[in-house]
Amino acid sequence: MEFDTKNYVVLIPAYKPVYDQMVPFVNELLQSYDKIVCVDDGGGEAYADVFAECRRLGCIVLTHEVNRGKGAALRTGIAYIMDEMKDALGVITADCDGQHTVSDIKKVTEALYEHPDDMIIGGRKFDKDVPFRSKAGNTFTRIIYKLATGISIYDTQTGLRGFPRSILPELSKLEGDRYEYEMNMLLKLRDWGVEPYEVTIATIYINENKGSHFNAMRDGLRIGGRIFKYAAGSIVSFLIDWLVFLLLMKLLFSGMSETLRYALSYGIARVVSSVVNYMYNRLAVFGGKNYERGATARYFALVVVVLLLGMLVQRLTAYVPGGDIVHSIIKFVYDTVMFVVNYIVQRDFVFKIKKRKT
Repeated sequence: MEFDTKNYVVLIPAYKPVYDQMVPFVNELLQSYDKIVCVDDGGGEAYADVFAECRRLGCIVLTHEVNRGKGAALRTGIAYIMDEMKDALGVITADCDGQHTVSDIKKVTEALYEHPDDMIIGGRKFDKDVPFRSKAGNTFTRIIYKLATGISIYDTQTGLRGFPRSILPELSKLEGDRYEYEMNMLLKLRDWGVEPYEVTIATIYINENKGSHFNAMRDGLRIGGRIFKYAAGSIVSFLIDWLVFLLLMKLLFSGMSETLRYALSYGIARVVSSVVNYMYNRLAVFGGKNYERGATARYFALVVVVLLLGMLVQRLTAYVPGGDIVHSIIKFVYDTVMFVVNYIVQRDFVFKIKKRKT
């Protein structure tokens, strides 16, 4: 099948749109796209003329009686497209305020045609004349997002995105009624087995982007949730390790020699805590399903490597002068480095998700 924009739908969520921005935008889009769906997110009678004109031009208009948020508007549009436009190969979402040009929307559409299994990101480069708040916020979330997911996306804030039809069911059930919906979909890419493909678009800001609802700290905390859960699991596993070790030392193996008692208690405690940590990370941290075959073997191979490496570092530390304080600093640095390394290895190797295919 040759590339044709008529096989794709443009979805525009709109809340209190400006007539002179949205109507010309929709009119220009209709020169290239047969299917445009606008969602009036409860703007009320004051904005009825905008949507009436869009409808007259040939756009399908869906209406929320009250404002429900951008995420809810996107879900409404996606549900409609799934049910009523069975022949659509994909959906491109765009904002109604003039930040996305028709040429860039067509660029994202063509990228979706060429990469039908991927989510297409229309990314701005933030290279000049960009409000400091937007540039700093995007840099912060980009770094945290990369650490949390292992996925590189330059522009995490963009609303210009392309979705293959295959992930519309997931998008229709994704949580978030407001602007967090767009960040939530990025956080779910790995769990869905979907890869992003980013294309460069024009960087356009209206009124210095004062109307932006992006909050770097809030989104940073949302992105970091996976890391926080991983840390919590590590702490719980550590406590279980020590509890089992002490119980075995004091109760079950109390009549044995000191060496054998310690070795058995240590070994069993480490196995128990590792199993708990494995199940927790598998189910709660890294997606819970659809891993590539061999995740269990890879995890426990990692446990053995980390254990042997820890024993080696402990043995070498004994030869370092400086006493307990220096040795404690070395242990703290080693444990911190291994915490990060463990997370990255589990994220990218142990719990690797199968790539989704259409």
